[in-house]
Amino acid sequence: MIIWRGLGILNIVVPVIMFVIVNFLLSALGLRSIDSRLPMAFVFIVSGVIIWYMGKALNAQSGKVLVDVETGQHYKMGTSHSLFFIPMHYWGPVGLVIGFILIVASIFT
Repeated sequence: MIIWRGLGILNIVVPVIMFVIVNFLLSALGLRSIDSRLPMAFVFIVSGVIIWYMGKALNAQSGKVLVDVETGQHYKMGTSHSLFFIPMHYWGPVGLVIGFILIVASIFT
């Protein structure tokens, strides 16, 4: 079960699209014999950067701000974009870490 809010599903869609693009390019260039961890590392690193900036931009969009008359508190109303209750832009560094782990694993094994 995948739980998302707003456009949080893009955290899954972006890496899948990157994976398809990278596999297509590698097939077109005839480079399928390369260690499979390096292309996946590239996919995760690029997807992480894209998700970070996309999440920051989407979650920064202005929504309505309501003010409670009695307490004076401000409430921002609008859609937040998250996956598994984690804001979208926080998934970007997760992709970077996974990508660098794959690079290190490729070097040492």
